[in-house]
Amino acid sequence: MFSSVRTPRVYEHIVEQIEAAIFDGRLGCGDRLPPERELVRQFRASRVAVREALRTLEHRGLIDVRHGSSGGHFVRAVDVGLLRRDFTTLLRLGRVAVSQLSEARLFIEPEIARLAARRASDEDVKTLRGALEERADFVRGGGHPRVLDIGFHRLVGGVAKNPVHSLLVDAVMDLELDVVLPRPALTADDSAQVAVAHREIFEAILKHQPERAGEVMEAHIVDVQRRLGRRESRTV
Repeated sequence: MFSSVRTPRVYEHIVEQIEAAIFDGRLGCGDRLPPERELVRQFRASRVAVREALRTLEHRGLIDVRHGSSGGHFVRAVDVGLLRRDFTTLLRLGRVAVSQLSEARLFIEPEIARLAARRASDEDVKTLRGALEERADFVRGGGHPRVLDIGFHRLVGGVAKNPVHSLLVDAVMDLELDVVLPRPALTADDSAQVAVAHREIFEAILKHQPERAGEVMEAHIVDVQRRLGRRESRTV
C-alpha cells in the first residue's frame, strides 16, 4: 500500500502517505492500519520514524490508538467535537460574537433547507414529522423545547445528504447550545411561533419546494434571534 521514503524527516512523508490514503478512501473510518512492524517494512523506515508519524496522526485526530489483544492504530471517525471546540475557543477568546454565529447560520442553513427539500426521502419525511410530534407532546407536558428545536435543525442538516453540511450544522448547533440556550428563555408565544416555523419548513421539504424551504428557514432564524434579543434586553 505504501512506498519507501528516504529523507532527513522521514516521519513527515509517512504522515503524508497515510493521510492521502485516508482522504482518498483507501483507508476508511474504523480501518486498522498495518502493525508497526509492517509499516516499518513497507516504508523502509526506522521504528522511531514510524512511531513519530503515528503520534502525529493521532494528534491531528486522524487515528485512534486501541490497546489490548485486538488493539492497534485505527482510522478515526469524523468527530464534530473537534470543530466545535475550535468554535468555542474562538468565542471565549472574544473572536466570535453571538451575532456572528447568527450570521453564519443565515449563510449555511437556508441552503441546507433547499437541499433537504430536493433530496428528502419518505423515511426522512417520517423522521422530521416524528420530531415535530415529539416537540408538541413535550410542550404539552410542560417542557421547554429548545433542545428539541436544535435537534430539528440537526435533522434537516442530515436530510440534505451532504456530510460537509451535516458536519457544519452539528458544529454550529453544538455552539448554539453553549451560547444561546443559557440566555433568557423564549416565552410560550415565542415557542409557539417556533413550532409554526418548523412546521412550515417541514411542509416545504415534504412538498419538495426548495426555494420555499430556504425562505422559511431564513425568516425563522432572523425571527428567533430577534425574540431572544428582546428577551435578553428585558433582563438587563
